[in-house]
Amino acid sequence: MKKLFLLFSTLLSLVKADNELSDILSEDRQTLLKYQNEQNSVQSHQLEKSWINPVVLQYSKNYSTQFGDTINTQQFIVSVDQPIFKMGGIWSAIKYAKSLGKANGLDLELQKRQLIFKALTTSFNLKKLKYKLAKLEFTIENDNLDIEIQKESYEQGITNRTLYDQALLKRNQDVTSKLEIELSISKLENDFSLLSDQNPYSLELPNFSMISKERYMEEQLELKRDSYRIEEKRENKKMTLTKYLPEVSINARYTNEDLNPLFASPGSRIKKEYYNYGFKVTLPISINSVDDIQNSKIEYLNAQITLNEKRKEIANKFKLAQKRLEIIDRKIALSKDDAKHYESMLTTAKDLEKVGDRTHYDTQIVENSVKIRELDQEIYKIDAQLELLGLYINVADAL
Repeated sequence: MKKLFLLFSTLLSLVKADNELSDILSEDRQTLLKYQNEQNSVQSHQLEKSWINPVVLQYSKNYSTQFGDTINTQQFIVSVDQPIFKMGGIWSAIKYAKSLGKANGLDLELQKRQLIFKALTTSFNLKKLKYKLAKLEFTIENDNLDIEIQKESYEQGITNRTLYDQALLKRNQDVTSKLEIELSISKLENDFSLLSDQNPYSLELPNFSMISKERYMEEQLELKRDSYRIEEKRENKKMTLTKYLPEVSINARYTNEDLNPLFASPGSRIKKEYYNYGFKVTLPISINSVDDIQNSKIEYLNAQITLNEKRKEIANKFKLAQKRLEIIDRKIALSKDDAKHYESMLTTAKDLEKVGDRTHYDTQIVENSVKIRELDQEIYKIDAQLELLGLYINVADAL
C-alpha cells in the first residue's frame, strides 16, 4: 500500500506510516474507502473527456411493399458531431475536471483520517479510563481504610458519628463513580468495534511529539483541498462564460446503403456509398446568461473567503492546542510535586508506625495516595497525546 503521509518523528520507535494507521480500520471500512477512491478517479477521468462527443454507429434494415414485391433495404451510418473550438471552454473543462477530482480525492482522504482519528481517540480514551478506574480502586481502598479509622475513633469516643457517616458517603460516591466509568468503558469498546476489528487493548498506540507551526500550516490537507476548490470554481466560472460564446463544431457522416428502387436506374449518378461533412458555428442567446455568469463568479469568491476562514480556524486551533498542552505540562509538574510530598509523608508514616504513633491504615492511605498521583500523571500524558493527535491527523507529511 502506498505511503501517503508520516505522522510522527523520524525516530524508528515513533514512526507510523499511513498504511499502518489505516490497518486500525476494519476490513470493510478499508474496502469501502478503496472503492470510493477508485470511483472518484474514474469519475474524474470521465469528466475530463466529457467534451468529446461519441461516434455514432447506426445500422438499419427496412422492408417495403410500395413497389409491388416486398423490397428490403439496408443502411449503415457512421457519424460524428464534435466541437473543436469554444473560446477556451474545452481547456477550462479539462482543468475543472482535474481540480474537482483532486479536491474530491482529498475529501475522501480527510474522511479516512477522521475514521482513523475516531479509532485512535477511542483507544486513547479507553486507556485513560483504565487509569481512572485503577485510580478509583486505590481511592476506594483509602475510603475503606478511612471508614475503619473513623469507626475505631467513634467506638473509642474520640470523634462523633458525623465523620464516620461522611467516610461512608464518600466511599459510596466513589463506588458509584467506578460503576459509571465501567459503563463508559463498555460504550467505548462498542464504539471501537464499529471502527476496527482489532483489540483496542493490544493496539500499539503512537507517541506524538510537537509539530512546528510552519509545517502544520503548510501541510494541512484541508487547506490544500480548499485551494483545489478555488481552482475548481475559477474554471467553472470560465466554463459558464464560454457557454454563451461562439462554438465551432465539425460534423461528418459516412453512409453505405441500398438505393431506393426509384433511383436505382441504369446510369444514375446516385452513389450507394457516400460522405457528408461540414462545420457549424453556434451562438446561444439566453435571458439567464448574466445571472448564470454572476452566480458562478460569486461561487468563486465564496471559495476564496472559505479558504481564508479555514486558514484562520486552523491557526487558532494550533494556538489553542499549544495553550492546552502548556496547562497539561503544568498539571503533570504539580502532580509530580504532590507525589514527592506524599513519598516524604510515606517515609514519615512508616517511621511513626514503627514507634506506634500511627496505624498501618494511615501508612497504607499515604502509599495509595502516591500511586494515585502517579496515575494522574499518566492520565495527563494521554490528554497531551489526544491534543497532539488533533493537530497531526490532517497534516499530510509531518516529520
